[in-house]
Amino acid sequence: MTLQLAFDNFIFSRQIQGLAEKSIDCYVSFIKPFVAHIGSDLNISALNRDLVNGYINTLLKRTLSRATVSTYIRHIKIFLKWIEEEYEICVQADKIKVPKTPKKVLHIYTDDEIVQIFNMVHAEEEWLRVRNCCIIALMLDSGLRQNEVCTLLRAEINFQSCTMKICGKGNKERVVPFGKITKHYMTLYNNLCPYQSEYFLVARHGDSLTTNAVKLFMRKIAIQLPFPFSSHKLRHNFATNYCINQYEQHGKVDIYALMLLMGHEDVETTQRYLHFAQQIIATKTSISHLDKVLIS
Repeated sequence: MTLQLAFDNFIFSRQIQGLAEKSIDCYVSFIKPFVAHIGSDLNISALNRDLVNGYINTLLKRTLSRATVSTYIRHIKIFLKWIEEEYEICVQADKIKVPKTPKKVLHIYTDDEIVQIFNMVHAEEEWLRVRNCCIIALMLDSGLRQNEVCTLLRAEINFQSCTMKICGKGNKERVVPFGKITKHYMTLYNNLCPYQSEYFLVARHGDSLTTNAVKLFMRKIAIQLPFPFSSHKLRHNFATNYCINQYEQHGKVDIYALMLLMGHEDVETTQRYLHFAQQIIATKTSISHLDKVLIS
């Protein structure tokens, strides 16, 4: 079994699992250079840690960010683990270390910044402006991904209970809530949109809304704002604010409930939002000892 054939089989296995095309493209982009470097004709029985470390060393010598190097290694590690399980070959994938990436503090939007974001939404036709407000609201209020916004089905929205069924990564379904403001924009859009489609949000001429169109719209908003803005940041804000609101209301955070709302497979992925929220909560509840000493 050659490394190239194993790689082809691996990609096919991901497709069978129902992974999104974007996820498949990521696997190809990050693993294909590894296969080319090691040798596509190499028999997988000859794989060893020295060969893998040799490739990792070439990544470290390139002008890549630490986060990018980590992403390459993480994908390669998944591929090698799959080879071990599928063909019972020991490559010691578990011993491959993924470099830690610098932790950055998330920008959590203030109330004024959220108002500013919505004020930046403009369009030639009113129904398109309201549609774009819907996109932002669904990401900020419900934590939807770009593709989930584009594939939201009209039949899966329950305006009475303010919930919707989302088809996420790997075709996994989940139910998420939305608030009054989001409901307002969605209802208004529903009344103004001149097209009928199985998908709730449509493009200018009534055809399916694409993730690329959403990216372009987000980019136009981002260049007008004095603070970081993107689809990912809206989703990150949803998750972090969920933790803060849960703590302020109940004195604790149900991280597993957030995991379900976000559509994460692993609670560790969700855990980082709790960490960010705890930092914000700590600053809010902090009492200056110096002020207590010197201010009478």
